[in-house]
Amino acid sequence: SINNQGTGQGAIQIANTTIFAAPAGSIPGAQTQPAKAGTNFITIYCTGLGQVTPAVPTGDLPGSNPPSTTVTTPQVTIGGVPANVGFSGLAPGNAGLYQVNLQVPAASPTGDAIPVVVTMGSVRSNTVTIAVN
Repeated sequence: SINNQGTGQGAIQIANTTIFAAPAGSIPGAQTQPAKAGTNFITIYCTGLGQVTPAVPTGDLPGSNPPSTTVTTPQVTIGGVPANVGFSGLAPGNAGLYQVNLQVPAASPTGDAIPVVVTMGSVRSNTVTIAVN
């Protein structure tokens, strides 16, 4: 989460940009805009998604060719609507940081604080929010 408390606005960006999927102007010093349901792909940054393949030694920086993908694909919901995860694995060049790439479902509710939950196996993440229009 942006507040480092595991609640509130998620550290979630519009894919392939530095723009946070948040209400316009809501994060000082950062570009923000709501994600477009059914159109935008987003990248969720998180920790603790478990084993990856190919494995990366602790503390080493993962590469991108090939990417280190999680052994299990997490389930992600946006406003309670399941999303289709396209990639789940270590963020290249960042030790211990995972990323999950997915498209915002067309049926996702809209608003400034839509809940996002990542579930890996039977373990649910803290709920954070994104803005969706």
